Amino acid sequence: MQAHLKIYLSLAILAAALWLMHGFIPALLWAVVIAIATWPLRVKLAGKLNSVAVAAIMTGGVALLLFFPIVYALFHAVLDLGRLTSWIQLVQQTGIAVPEWLHTIPQIGAQAVKWWQANLTNPVDLGVFLGHADNDLIKSFAQTLGVQLAHRLATLIFTVVTLFFLYEGGADLADKTLALLEKLTGKMGKRYGLQAAAAIRAAVNGVVLVGLAEGLILGISYWIAGAPHAAILGLLTGALAMIPFAAPLIFIGVSLLLMAQGKMLAALAVFIFGMLILSIGDHVVRPKVIGSSVKLPFLWVLFGILGGVEVFGLIGLFIGPALMALVIMMWSDMTDTSDSPADGLS
Repeated sequence: MQAHLKIYLSLAILAAALWLMHGFIPALLWAVVIAIATWPLRVKLAGKLNSVAVAAIMTGGVALLLFFPIVYALFHAVLDLGRLTSWIQLVQQTGIAVPEWLHTIPQIGAQAVKWWQANLTNPVDLGVFLGHADNDLIKSFAQTLGVQLAHRLATLIFTVVTLFFLYEGGADLADKTLALLEKLTGKMGKRYGLQAAAAIRAAVNGVVLVGLAEGLILGISYWIAGAPHAAILGLLTGALAMIPFAAPLIFIGVSLLLMAQGKMLAALAVFIFGMLILSIGDHVVRPKVIGSSVKLPFLWVLFGILGGVEVFGLIGLFIGPALMALVIMMWSDMTDTSDSPADGLS
């Protein structure tokens, strides 16, 4: 009876602690994933510096990698917002001229030109057309976007703070966690814990590194094609390439932008090259990087990534493959017949 009460009390305290910090769980999960992925580098530095210095260097490096692209993109977004505001003020006075490429569209080109002339060329007609926009909806969207950005920024800050303490005392925490798993479930628990860590590290390599490589390659193609702000567009492509089926939003948008500038051949080339790079990266390179590290078949890698994103959000990109790796390990353990006695037929 006393043992049961001890277990119930422990579970109640654990549940209360999780409820108390539930708002910080995403930041904690991100910090754990980043710490696991970068732990080999931390181990190398630990042999040369004390734990506080190692934690400061590692946290500073991660913070730089996380914050610099965001600040860079926001800086250029503010500049573009100023240009966009000036352009809107100009077109309200002069209207928007019909682009030359619109005439070249087969079958619907003439109708598109007529619609453009009726709604966008004359400043009065343009004002009426823009007046149909729901200002309350736009205002509500802007407010929601601002709240979401503030929430993401707070999560990012708490992630970086948590990372420092994980880098400082993570070795002792990892040893105690593995010891607890072994105490509760035997050697199997320790094996599963190590497999989960290896799967998370492999998922980070496969998702992040492959996504950044895709963004770099496509960013170069944007620059060659003459797209504006190719560096920012490449950065956005790399970020969205980490999410299944999200990167086409950028390179298709770049293709449309090039088309609007009359660069039809460049637009087609960017679209075809983007689909090719994305197909190779997502269906060949990424599953191979993740699967080869933890012996996870391609289908299970795909289920882990897609299911993880659907259930857990972005953090599911790394949690999903780790869970699939544990499932495969459990299946292998349960179906292992290497120690079974001979069936007498030999």
